[in-house]
Amino acid sequence: MSSFEPQYIGFLTVENSTIIKQLDTVLQKTNIAGIRGDKELPKCLEEQIKSLKQLSLIAITDNEYSVLIAAKKDRIINQKLFDAIITDISQKKLLPRTTFPQITRYYSNYKYYFFIYNAPQYTIITTYSFVLPKNLIMKLALENLLIVILFIIIGTAVIITLQQEASKPNTMKVQKTEIKQQTPNPVESLCQQFSIVSVTIAQQNKKGNLKTIYSYPDKKQNVYLQAEIINELLNGVHILAEKNTVLIFHNDTTQLFFRLVKHQAFKGKTIQDIKTFIDNNVDLLLKFLKIKK
Repeated sequence: MSSFEPQYIGFLTVENSTIIKQLDTVLQKTNIAGIRGDKELPKCLEEQIKSLKQLSLIAITDNEYSVLIAAKKDRIINQKLFDAIITDISQKKLLPRTTFPQITRYYSNYKYYFFIYNAPQYTIITTYSFVLPKNLIMKLALENLLIVILFIIIGTAVIITLQQEASKPNTMKVQKTEIKQQTPNPVESLCQQFSIVSVTIAQQNKKGNLKTIYSYPDKKQNVYLQAEIINELLNGVHILAEKNTVLIFHNDTTQLFFRLVKHQAFKGKTIQDIKTFIDNNVDLLLKFLKIKK
């Protein structure tokens, strides 16, 4: 899915510019002080919500990000999620960036894109869910089918090779070695279970910076994050980077920060399963890292 994200964001950017232009035209003719009591504006927002499948929410705020009026697509945004998004807007947790046209956030393991348009007297915030257009879905299905076929061919070749090797007489002597008792490596188990290629674990020092205490399988590599990002992680937000192949999050029980890397993009259910795995293996992990509770 991550390979389609740049194309999808480009599609949303074009569609959003049309919606913003239409809303901006209406709002310029509206008394900003009386937006909450305006009878025609709610109808206009509802029409825009219905006009595009991916458009999930529209909010109009003042210059301090206090929400004046909002509309949502009920089959995508329930009341609980709606309240959570409105709260984040009011608390200025969704602010425009200069590097990307959109802000990406996860709510209940579902991805949403926020576009923010600042006018002199008001701000328009549009929210889009991750719903691929049909042509991209068809392309994705065909590529996945090709991948499955390739795996079948490779798997068949491996099985044939193994069978041929097993049929040869075993002339090599097997030497018995003693296995030393040691603490199992839960990080290695985590990598094997979720196809993770790299794990970096860090702690926050007294200055608030992160210090790497363990890396697998590479040597220790420091994790550099800005203070505001560290605060977001401490508040329970997880971050996806590099086309969703890098996952960064904080575990409250161990007070550790994790940076995980995969060849393929992380999915919402996989992220939750990883967090559950860590919670279920807290004692083993702390013992392996030689950290006291």
